[in-house]
Amino acid sequence: MTAPRVAGKRRRGIKIALGVGGVLALGVFPNVREALGASTYMLVFLYFVFFWTVQATSWNIFSGYAGYLNFGQNAFYGIGVYTTALLVEHWGVPLLAVLPLAAATGFIASILAGLLVFRLRTLEGEIFALFTLALGLGLGLVVSNVGAIDGGQGIVLPDISYPEWLGSTNEMLYRVGLVLAVIAILVARYVQRSRMGYGLAAIRDDEHVARTLGVPTFRYKLAAFGIGGALAAASGALQAVLISFVTPASAFGPEVPMFVILMSFIGGRRHWMGPVIGAVLIFTLSDRLTNVGLAEANNLIIGILLIVVVVGLRSGIVDQLMVRWRAAAIAAAIPLVALVTLGRASDVIGLMLWAMLGALAILLVPQSVYVRYVRRGVVPAAEPAAGRGSPEERLEALAAKDGRHD
Repeated sequence: MTAPRVAGKRRRGIKIALGVGGVLALGVFPNVREALGASTYMLVFLYFVFFWTVQATSWNIFSGYAGYLNFGQNAFYGIGVYTTALLVEHWGVPLLAVLPLAAATGFIASILAGLLVFRLRTLEGEIFALFTLALGLGLGLVVSNVGAIDGGQGIVLPDISYPEWLGSTNEMLYRVGLVLAVIAILVARYVQRSRMGYGLAAIRDDEHVARTLGVPTFRYKLAAFGIGGALAAASGALQAVLISFVTPASAFGPEVPMFVILMSFIGGRRHWMGPVIGAVLIFTLSDRLTNVGLAEANNLIIGILLIVVVVGLRSGIVDQLMVRWRAAAIAAAIPLVALVTLGRASDVIGLMLWAMLGALAILLVPQSVYVRYVRRGVVPAAEPAAGRGSPEERLEALAAKDGRHD
């Protein structure tokens, strides 16, 4: 490996370490609320952002990277929820011991399911999607009818023990949720950039060809499915603390798989940052719609957003954001400046939403219009040398050159 590549990897590693360290530092202040100037509502909001980040990322590690549509995310999320409920109710296990046990339970359950479905090559494509849908529904029925687990009565969680330094319940959820989100993102990034990630991408493109070329498709799919199941169950175990009254409907309902699929599709399934972007955007939008009294139109508006993004950005937000990040930053700053000028800076969540929508608007501009008017007028950039840069950069350079000769 050449020295520049080693130095580049070292710099990226330092940046990642600093970023992760900075994010984790937000969770270890003596008093999170005073340090962030945040209300209880803000802490709960941030916890939910972390929760959906973990759920969407765990789904994407297998379904996004390998191209298998999974409707059974609620199965592993529900396993985590009921692991907490049963361990706390019957044995009073502390939270920091419940989380790894829930992750292990989710990992084992997903491995067992994978051993069944991935050995049968007839269970691919649409059949796999139906299998995962049945898996979530089936586990919900089992829990509802087995008295030793729930019996359909629900489980009321007693106070769960955790170290005092984690603070109040809301501060604890914020801190632990933050750690889980960081772990999920780092795992997803590592998987994508590993040999397994390249193998999963080959499976997504053409599994039969990948198998012919010697890619261990069974092993890679099983490992990715297991990792996703473990992360989903760990996040579900923490969510049970917030739910406090656990029922089969709350644990195995359709909301979790529906939202994680939306978040991953909107953010971008082929990159580890895609689910993170989708989770932040969708939950922030949902929160604001509920706050202004449009809760009933929530799903409709989010569905329209999905259609707009899928039509305008077929591969999700993240791909275009990597190319147009300068223009997106400027577009995000415009509504922020306008709202601050109008004295509307107190609504932090609203500012976040308008900034994200501003960035999204510039990403949805067609390529030809963007190159001809936006990039040249707002974000001038040096033209890359012929044959260098990504295909998107070369395309933009050629289009800009054509525009100058019009």
